[in-house]
Parts: sequence; C-alpha cells; structure tokens
Amino acid sequence: MDQQTESVVLKALEDSDANVRKAAAVSLAKCESTHAKSALIKAIKDKVWQIRESVINSIGEANITEASDVLFKVLGCEDDASARKAILQWAVSKGEEAADAKPKAGGVPGAADPKKPVGEPWQVKKAAALALSKIRPDIAVQPLIAALAVDNPTAKMAAMAGLGNINATQAAGPLIEFLSNADWNVRKMAAQTLGRLKAEEAADGLYTLLGDEKFAVRMEAVIAINHIKPAEAVVALSKVVVSDNNYEVRKVAATALGNMKTMDAVPALEKAMDDENWMVRKAAVDALTNLKAVEALGRITLSLADEQEDVRSSAAVSVIRLSQIA
Repeated sequence: MDQQTESVVLKALEDSDANVRKAAAVSLAKCESTHAKSALIKAIKDKVWQIRESVINSIGEANITEASDVLFKVLGCEDDASARKAILQWAVSKGEEAADAKPKAGGVPGAADPKKPVGEPWQVKKAAALALSKIRPDIAVQPLIAALAVDNPTAKMAAMAGLGNINATQAAGPLIEFLSNADWNVRKMAAQTLGRLKAEEAADGLYTLLGDEKFAVRMEAVIAINHIKPAEAVVALSKVVVSDNNYEVRKVAATALGNMKTMDAVPALEKAMDDENWMVRKAAVDALTNLKAVEALGRITLSLADEQEDVRSSAAVSVIRLSQIA
C-alpha cells in the first residue's frame, strides 16, 4: 500500500460511517507500517463491536505482536496460562450457547471451564482468540504441537482437535506424520485436522488414506480432500465414488466431486448414478446439478424413474435447473 493510499485508509478508520471504518480495518491488514499497526490497535476500542471484530481479524492477519496486551484484555486474561485457556475456549465459539456449553469428555487438555460471557460479544472474543494464537504461537500452538508427542492416543487426538480449532496451519507438517499412525483413530483425526487447516502439503498422504482398511478413515480423507481441493483430487475421488466398498464413502465422494467445480468429474458421477445404493445415486444427481453439468441432463432425466422417491425428487429439481441453463 503506497503512502497516499495508506493516509486515506487511516483517515477512513475514523469516519463517522461504520461501514467505512470496517472497510478501512480490512484494508489495513495488508499494511505493514508502524502508523497502520498503531491505528489498528487503537481501533480495538471502536464503539461498534462489528468494527472491533474486523480490526482484530486484521491484527491477526498482519501479525501485529504489539497488540498482544490489548487482546489479553479483550479475553479477560492476566497471564499466558489464562490466555491459553481462553484461546481454546473462545476459538470454537459459534454463539453464546456454544460458549456456555460444558466441555465434553476427552476435550482439549487445559481448556477453560466455560463461563457466562461478559463484556465483549462472543464474535469479538473469538476473533481475539484466533488472532492471539497467530501472533503469540508460544501460548497455545506450540504447547499443542508438543502434546502430539505424548503416548496417550486420546490426548494426542485432543491436541489435534485444538490445533484445528485455532487454525494452526504451522502444525501441518507434524500432523502429516500421523496419517500413517498404527491407530486408525489417530489417522482419522489427523486427516480431519489437516482438512480443517486446508493443508495442501497433505495431499499425497490423504490420497494414500483413500485405500485405508477403515471406512471411517477413508471417509475423513475424502472430506479433507474436499476442503483442500488439491491437484489430482478429481482423479482420486473418481476412483473412490465407483469402487469403494462402503456406500457412505462413495456418497461423500460424490458430493466432494460436485464441489470440485470441473466437468472432469462428470463421467464418474454418471457412473455413480447406477450405484446400488440410492443415497449414492442421489448424491451423484445433486453433485451434477451443483456442477451445472448440462451435458448430463439426458442421463439425469432417466433418474425420474428411479425406484427411490428421494432420487426422483432430486432428479426433478436437477432437470428443471439444468434445462433452464441449457
């Protein structure tokens, strides 16, 4: 960002219009100047919580370490230990009820006992938790990565879950090693976490898991590939959707192919429309509709005579939508 543009954006951060201030906060995430960093830290006190949320998101993206103390205050923390608990609590919040809910057995070690949220809205506290985990990885990320080395599989998987919750992309390397772990539950959690992190470097390991002996692991690998969308994903998933011996895996693979946004997935999905399981056939129809695969319209029309009502219903919707596109 050049100096003139930065000057305009910094001024906009103090505009009377909340939307202008929010736009400025988002823009400053790409600015590395001292003035921009100071302005963002100051803007954490904006009177509108949506602005505060955007400001904190930008602080995390810009890796403004100087904001650590302010983020501690947002989370109501006094030291690293309490900050770690707050990060693990608020990073997964999706509403006041989620923040109030009691942790389930086997949860992330060291997670705080949820308390009634006070002060900032949960959205702001969630933003602060994620930002703080980025600019101060020593607080939560590094301890969780270290916890991966413990012998206890349950604790190991809890650490993986925690890393996924705080979007710790730097943990991808260590997590990839667990894709070949002897414990299938660990392999499954590693795949799930890598998918949440959208770790492209995990593609080869996830492709290997598509042949895992446990269908639950194969399914998680498909879901992870769906999130990451790496190269060769369509080729790999096309094999799964027509050959896996578990219908749930084939169904998820069909849905994933529909999310790949390429017509290269059409041939495999057309084959999946002949699957013995109606849920796979329905998923294939829905995927072709999602792809706007007009070329498959004729084949989809035949599904109007499917023995299963849900398949016929999806086919009807698909015929109408694709015909409009054609």
